Amino acid sequence: MIKKIIIPLAGISALALLMAFQAGAFATDKINPGIKKAFEITAQETITIEKVSIPEYHHSIGTVRSRDEIDVIPRIIARILEVKVRSGDNVKRGDIIAVLDAKDLQAAVSQGQEQYRAVSAAISAADEQIKSAEAVLELAKKEHVRAKTLFEQNAIAKRTFDEAGTALKQAEAAKQQAIQQKRAAQAQAAAAGQSIKQAEVGYEYATVLSPIDGIVAERLADPGDLGNPSSVILRIFDPKTMLLEVPIRESLVKDVIVGTEVIYNVSALDKEYMGKVIEVVPYVDPSTRTFLAKISIDNPSELMPGMYGTVKIPLKSTKNAILIPETALIKTGQLESVTEVKDKTQYRRQVKTIKSSDGMLEVVSGLTHGQTIIKSASE
Repeated sequence: MIKKIIIPLAGISALALLMAFQAGAFATDKINPGIKKAFEITAQETITIEKVSIPEYHHSIGTVRSRDEIDVIPRIIARILEVKVRSGDNVKRGDIIAVLDAKDLQAAVSQGQEQYRAVSAAISAADEQIKSAEAVLELAKKEHVRAKTLFEQNAIAKRTFDEAGTALKQAEAAKQQAIQQKRAAQAQAAAAGQSIKQAEVGYEYATVLSPIDGIVAERLADPGDLGNPSSVILRIFDPKTMLLEVPIRESLVKDVIVGTEVIYNVSALDKEYMGKVIEVVPYVDPSTRTFLAKISIDNPSELMPGMYGTVKIPLKSTKNAILIPETALIKTGQLESVTEVKDKTQYRRQVKTIKSSDGMLEVVSGLTHGQTIIKSASE
């Protein structure tokens, strides 16, 4: 029974000794947590913390957009026969991207052309009637003049003279009737021509063309769907005109200047880009109390509409801040620290930093003016 107890106790004792050794219990030169004896450190290896004046920055999240992003909408109501592209396809301006059913429109064109031919024939017939009426009218005028002369000479009866006058009026009425018939036929011809034109335009609209050079962002319709002027079937964007749209607090409207260079990071690509503020929209959204800044993108080929990026925009105002080189920072997991040198002893100081400029970090907390730190964590 005693042997059974001794064996586990021996194992536990060995494990305890191992843990104590790893913890430094047997070290002859024990160092307190966060403190380490300094080796010979020269002034060139350290920096003294000072507050400097730097521009203030506004950090925000923006969305990648294309300045030329177009919703393709059918101009006629017709069944979709074919959609020739899919999301991600490259298209050129004028490429056929969809085809709608145009049978009804083609029939309307044929019907309009047939009607136009019929009224054109009616116009020709009216012209012949006008010519005939003019000839009859000319004879009636001459007969009326002759009858008037004879009547004044008492050579014919009044009844005969009246009949000549009646014939003249009938000839004039016949001519006017022929003219009215021609005008009616011309109106019908104009209406038929307009119908043909509308049907032909509609027939052309049945072939949907790409309005720009670009990339298909979304395909929103398939063959068999009903296309109409209120439904988007495709969305196309120009990748060469990408920009970043960033909401800015209303209070900063005077501090964001067109032409200011900015840095932004696109999380999806884990890349940092340089850009420039190209437009500040002079309108504040009443629901969010923000205005919109548009930022150019130097290398848009990798970006897609809808991606978001974190933006750092320098403002006109400045602030006093503590800056340290990136090389001075020690990262342990999520923790950040630097090595302070004081009275020939090194102290580990936890800090919190944010990116400031190339190679420099702004210390948000953990250091104060006058402290001395090692400028390279490897030293």
